[in-house]
Amino acid sequence: MLLITQGSRGRRVAALLLVLVVGATAWAFSARAGDPRTDAGQAAALSPAELNELGTRPPIYALVYSWGPEKERIATAKQRLITTCMARKGFTYRAAPVAEAGETDIPRPKPFGVETLESQGDVGDEAAESMPPERPESKAFTRALFGDPDDKVSVKGRFVDVAQPSTGCQAEAEKRLLGDGRGRWLTLRLRLGEGERESLQSLERDTAFRTVGARWQRCMAHAGFGARTPVDLLRALPAGTDARTHPAVRADLRCKAGTGYLQTAYARLAAAQQRWLDAHPDVLADRTALFLRQRSAADGVLGT
Repeated sequence: MLLITQGSRGRRVAALLLVLVVGATAWAFSARAGDPRTDAGQAAALSPAELNELGTRPPIYALVYSWGPEKERIATAKQRLITTCMARKGFTYRAAPVAEAGETDIPRPKPFGVETLESQGDVGDEAAESMPPERPESKAFTRALFGDPDDKVSVKGRFVDVAQPSTGCQAEAEKRLLGDGRGRWLTLRLRLGEGERESLQSLERDTAFRTVGARWQRCMAHAGFGARTPVDLLRALPAGTDARTHPAVRADLRCKAGTGYLQTAYARLAAAQQRWLDAHPDVLADRTALFLRQRSAADGVLGT
């Protein structure tokens, strides 16, 4: 309740308050409509932890890319087994540090383009940034770690074929954790990859996803950019572009925030992935059993 005093000064104050109230109302309406001229991205900014939770909400992503205490323990056990095996063969194996449970900077798919400027670099440099610097090793070291290069087991998927070493310290560590389920574990990973791909493709027929995509397009058109999707926008940028400063990327983030694009997109992807898992119950059942097998074996390596 505002109390306005009488007189000319009071009328000036009232006029000023009316301008502020009208301006605030217009800003709120504009932000809800996804107008890129507002700072909607700041108003709806998601923290790294919130983005990570959103990005691993789809159940296949949660299975493959989420990181918790059990996966940390399994990875630690595997590194210990490899280190011990390599020492037995006369080599010092220096493993990369295992990510801690709860860490939000775990690589995961970003199927809907840029999510935050903080994690962006130059366009086209993602693969180089994610790879650790190479350390030259002797052929004997490599053979001890990965075994005979001609002795591999191949697993065929619908879209790709993958080969893994049959011998060497890495293979020995995986056999200790998975037993005779090593090949099945890799097959399941390929199956889940197929589920990721098919679920994402199915969004083209999803009404809610298409609706929020159309809202994003209108918002971007207001900003002067005509990309069909956020991924198309990112692909159209020349290699070497600094995505953190490019106006199209900043407009993309504002429009995503103003339209709730990421929230809707991940929710619909989660539904699509769940339908895929429901249609392939053996994948989840077998993967759960092999994961529990690894957890039990890791306890034996590290001690409970």
